[in-house]
Amino acid sequence: MAEPLDRASFLRKLLLVDAARDASRAARGAPSPDPGVSPRRRELPFTFLRPPGARLEPLFLAKCTRCDACIEACPPAILIRAQHPLMGLRTPVLDIEIGPCDLCGKCIEACPEDALSSSEDRRMGRAVIHRDTCLSTGEVTCTRCVDVCPVEKAIAAVDGEGILVDPRHCTGCALCYRECPTRPKSIHLEGRPPLPLPAHPRVPGRQRP
Repeated sequence: MAEPLDRASFLRKLLLVDAARDASRAARGAPSPDPGVSPRRRELPFTFLRPPGARLEPLFLAKCTRCDACIEACPPAILIRAQHPLMGLRTPVLDIEIGPCDLCGKCIEACPEDALSSSEDRRMGRAVIHRDTCLSTGEVTCTRCVDVCPVEKAIAAVDGEGILVDPRHCTGCALCYRECPTRPKSIHLEGRPPLPLPAHPRVPGRQRP
């Protein structure tokens, strides 16, 4: 019998690959990426970023009533209503094209149904470096992503290796993504994959007092 996964192992399996531009487009229900984006990036699997403290996807979808309380409470207004069915229509997702998340926790405080919880891991995803366009591949010439990161040990510049991300510490806040000077960005964010169910659970009703 296979041993059960601990929470850390489950999260590692859950955090798959996502191009930040593709996630932003999908969140809005937009069409496929621009033809100018490199083929390798267009082939990245589709995932998305939930707010910090989001329950694991099956439980999150069972609890989230699409009340918009978290979206309204977000100070930088980076939470939007998902328009893509694979995300769960009108559920909250991050749009990092608007800006990064500072993990203030206001969305968690505003959630009335415990779909977002302070007891959950606040990591939303992790940054991934595209070495084909990163200015510090091999020789370190740009450290803007490292300089802006608020989490110790999450990202580092190493001579001879370039920019390295430690997924054990990275929160997926997207500060590094915002600071990356290359076009297209040399960083994307890995997030959650769509829930592999034939259909999403029915939207739960709001609890009445």
